[in-house]
Amino acid sequence: MTKLSTTLVVLCSLIALSLLAISAAEEIDGKTPKMRPHTVHFHHPKDQAHRKKFAGGYKLVSDPTLILDYHFGPVMTGQNDVIKLFVIYYGEFTKNQRTTLRSFFKSFWHPKAPVKTDRPTVEKWWQITRKYVDLYNTPVTSNIVAAGELFDNYSLGKDLNQSTIQQLVIDSFAKFGTDARAIYLVLTAKDVTVESFCMNVCGTHFYTFPSDATDSQMVPYGWVGNPATQCPELCAWPYAPGGSLAQPLIPPNGDVGIDGMTITIANILAGIGTDPYGNAYYQGDAGAPLEAAGACGGIYGAGGFPGYPGELLVDNATGASFNVFGARDHKFLVPWIWNPDTLQCAGQV
Repeated sequence: MTKLSTTLVVLCSLIALSLLAISAAEEIDGKTPKMRPHTVHFHHPKDQAHRKKFAGGYKLVSDPTLILDYHFGPVMTGQNDVIKLFVIYYGEFTKNQRTTLRSFFKSFWHPKAPVKTDRPTVEKWWQITRKYVDLYNTPVTSNIVAAGELFDNYSLGKDLNQSTIQQLVIDSFAKFGTDARAIYLVLTAKDVTVESFCMNVCGTHFYTFPSDATDSQMVPYGWVGNPATQCPELCAWPYAPGGSLAQPLIPPNGDVGIDGMTITIANILAGIGTDPYGNAYYQGDAGAPLEAAGACGGIYGAGGFPGYPGELLVDNATGASFNVFGARDHKFLVPWIWNPDTLQCAGQV
């Protein structure tokens, strides 16, 4: 590619990003930005899906190869090969729930405990995102580091919308600082209702529009709700009945809501890493895209398809099902991710 061509591609990318930001911040009453969050859809359809059938060794119906197109936007490259993760706990979380979530966050990078190569891990799952590169061939950062947490005791009530989720993120800048190369994550307790939660999403991710409150930065953030009492069959599946499962699987950490949250958190982090501003890797409508993990929705193991999770590992002591190990040998279930190299969904590099 010539120098002029490269310059034009970069310029077009910057223009597209600017237009996207302007579009995302259409004003209501001159102040409040209209939110267009990238959604994380239910992990299985309400109607049971069916495995593709074969006849004589050949597929009866050949599906087109799944492609997540690159739209020339940036991916999360972090700083010094690290993405800082700031977590906002909104509402009541028990000590055990916080311990499980903290272990999950620490599972993305724990240098004092070298990754065991003979088993699947959260770290090796995340390395699939390294296959996603930007215009300069720079990949998504290999390490996510838990950098801070904040506890909010229902300061905005128990009925939130996407704008108040963003306000929680902006308010957290006073403690965490403002960093467009970090990820801010809002987790809401089981007694908190959030706009669209359990109606058509399990979580969302978006970014702040540049303003004085954000130090003129576009900061990526996500939100995930606890589905334990509101919709476990949708946002905690397969740890609740649904799809082809008449009986739920046993959650590895003994908490349907929290084990369900970690699935969606993984989905959200993969989406932010590979499509932070809605103009990098996705398929379909930019307002409701299929992103890295969303493209493999409901698949957690070999042979999986929406409605059937696939072949999973089982804890001999508890009977719990999982597919990756994390920090301190905690066990988790994470969604498979679309691998740009193989054009297929995968659970590890």
